[in-house]
Amino acid sequence: MLGFRRTNSDRGTIRLVVALLIMLLTAHVVLAHWCGHAEAVPPQLAMLMVQGMAVWAVYTRYRRSPSLIRLPWLLLASAVLMQMLWNGTNVLATVLGDKGGYLAALATVLSALYVIPCMFMSTRSFTLHEPRAVVVLDLVLLFLVAVLVYQFFTTLLSGPLAADPASIYVVVYLADAIDFSLAAMAIVRLLGARSFRWRIFYYTGGAYLLVNATVACIYNRIEMHGLPWWAGALINIPHALLVLVALRQPPRWLRSYRPSRGVSQTIASFAPILLSTMVVMLCISTARFNFVPSLVVGALAVLFYGLRVAFIQSRQLDQQRAIDQSTWRLEQQVGRDPLTGIANRATLDRHLREALEEGRRTGGFCSLLMIDIDYFKQYNDSLGHIAGDACLVKVADALGRNLVRRHDLVARYGGEEFAIVLIDTNAEVAEEVARRLIIAVEHLQIAHPGSPLGRLSISIGLATQTEQSLTDPVAMLAEADDALYRAKRNGRNRFEGAPGETDPSTISVDASGA
Repeated sequence: MLGFRRTNSDRGTIRLVVALLIMLLTAHVVLAHWCGHAEAVPPQLAMLMVQGMAVWAVYTRYRRSPSLIRLPWLLLASAVLMQMLWNGTNVLATVLGDKGGYLAALATVLSALYVIPCMFMSTRSFTLHEPRAVVVLDLVLLFLVAVLVYQFFTTLLSGPLAADPASIYVVVYLADAIDFSLAAMAIVRLLGARSFRWRIFYYTGGAYLLVNATVACIYNRIEMHGLPWWAGALINIPHALLVLVALRQPPRWLRSYRPSRGVSQTIASFAPILLSTMVVMLCISTARFNFVPSLVVGALAVLFYGLRVAFIQSRQLDQQRAIDQSTWRLEQQVGRDPLTGIANRATLDRHLREALEEGRRTGGFCSLLMIDIDYFKQYNDSLGHIAGDACLVKVADALGRNLVRRHDLVARYGGEEFAIVLIDTNAEVAEEVARRLIIAVEHLQIAHPGSPLGRLSISIGLATQTEQSLTDPVAMLAEADDALYRAKRNGRNRFEGAPGETDPSTISVDASGA
């Protein structure tokens, strides 16, 4: 019956429900006029039946909704049920008598407690991945609000302050502020809902809360001067509206409206702030009557919001670490560096091991170049990390373009360091390649404010496989790395070979002497 496509049977059921609703509304007005006052038992029983229909309509929505959206519908049904309890307590007060005014105070408390499920349904994100600690904090905070509301109304309405008109006005104004704030929160959530089913819920809840706030505002002021016989009919308006909105097809604009992802995320992130803000406002309003409880609940509202943010940020950091780890594993499987597009460290290790094993087997020894961009930290500090990333891409491209043979490998070793594996290459040829690469980077003419040269340059360390070399790539990487550090100590923008591998007269030849 409540799906988006209805059969003839569903339409017939809806017509029957609407007819019954009209009968109850008419009966309430007739009985109230016949009895002569709004608080008579017969019209209040008719009002209870209208409220019961509203609970039934919302509960039916709850049963037919997906699991993720069921809780909000249940909360809305609970809010209407609180209104039923208020009305039922008033009936008891009329039947049994209420000399001490306790039943009247209890009815007022029950009516006020409907804000608890309304707060929860308007401010919660209802996501599957929200930490349980956040849910617990919200529940504890709402429980404390319920206790504060109970203490406030019992203090104000069952004690000596009950006869003070100023105290009654405080209750009325506070009720107006809470009711209209709840309606505004539901409407804001409607504007931020990307799912059609969520828009249906917030449209239904927002319409009910807005009309209920308006009716309560009028009813409370009429009650202060004595209720006429027709006043109870006002309370039927939001509940009758809720039945109609919950059962009928949603308007077309609700289906076509779809906020942007940025608007939706902003509203969803802002909603929890509204909960803490409302609690603090409530505490400020009740502080003059219950100072210590109001102060404690207000402080806890601020503390709980801080803890809520901390828990959510912790969960987000955990998720980001999991994503980063998955990305790293994927990169290792793919074998490519995501920024520069050249081989990554895992591919370098595997390729170098294979080259060393091939050189030991055939005698065609390989060479390894370790390359570092000079003063790269200063480059990032002066020009920013975006410019630094662009620089790494340009250098990687220059290194790859100046390798003649396709079976040689250029890889990103990490950070601003690169490595090149030269298959079947002796030390002299490796030196020529190093000279060519230094000149190639120099020809890029990348301005570098932090370098003494005023432009980007690289330093290179060389290592060549010998008969005594191990087939473990770690040892050869360490030799090339040591040579690289000597090149940097000796002035940068140059290459250095491992000791004993090259002629001493050519060990410290820089680009200008090539």
